[in-house]
Amino acid sequence: MFAAVQSHQKMNLTYLLLGLLVFASSRGSHARAIDDLDNSIEMVDDKPSSQAMLHTRSRLGQDWIRFIKTPPGKIMQTIGSPVEIVCEIMGSQIPTVQWVVGHLPLSEIDSIESNVISESSSSAIVKVRSVHVIDHMLSEPRTYTCVGRTGSKTVYASTIVYPQTDFKDLVQIREKPFRGPFRPRIVYSERMHLDLVGSNVVLPCKVHARPKAEVTWLNDEGNRIEQSHRIKLLPSGDLLITNIKWEDMGAYKCVARNGMGKDSNDVFLYPVQKEVEDQ
Repeated sequence: MFAAVQSHQKMNLTYLLLGLLVFASSRGSHARAIDDLDNSIEMVDDKPSSQAMLHTRSRLGQDWIRFIKTPPGKIMQTIGSPVEIVCEIMGSQIPTVQWVVGHLPLSEIDSIESNVISESSSSAIVKVRSVHVIDHMLSEPRTYTCVGRTGSKTVYASTIVYPQTDFKDLVQIREKPFRGPFRPRIVYSERMHLDLVGSNVVLPCKVHARPKAEVTWLNDEGNRIEQSHRIKLLPSGDLLITNIKWEDMGAYKCVARNGMGKDSNDVFLYPVQKEVEDQ
């Protein structure tokens, strides 16, 4: 049994380190994060060495954050069409993402207080996806800044949205919300979540829709996830999994649906085995 645990541990750390290598190789504007992960991993027989395992585990509790996908520098809004701005951030301790409207000095962005309520886990590594929906016609160009934060680290990137100016006779519709129903859009979710076995995990699924969307969760076989003593669908649409186990590893799909259509998001949950000490 000990050999099986060791095998699981090696596979766990191999995938974990591969994920960290992919993360470390990505680059985003204004990102300030650790830069030496890819140079610090020593491999022996295509497996992480024991020193690399210890080193990587020691980094899990540290603050780091990086853009995986930055929002575009500018977007043109066409008449009658909502605008969606997307950013993806990866970091430790479950990073939060919020959007700031209007131009702010960088010093103010660094010091702004987060209004996002998030779970906290010092052992987690998470990739977060956030979509800001502008559901009204702008009357002038406006700046929208995606701000990611974990611990003491902050990253940010801005988009300027320009309204279409060719239809001056339609000025009266500007700054008024678009009327009528619209299909769901998942605006806050995760794409990957790594944490230690035994941790409690909340997989977010925040939805923008009119009328309100019904949220369901599916497993990697496409079957609806049934609630149990460990798995709960929260009123917010988030999925709570307590005391995660190795067998919880896999893809989870959030599906939001109303009469206008549906949207979905996949997140991969990876429980990382705790270090096994020799007896």
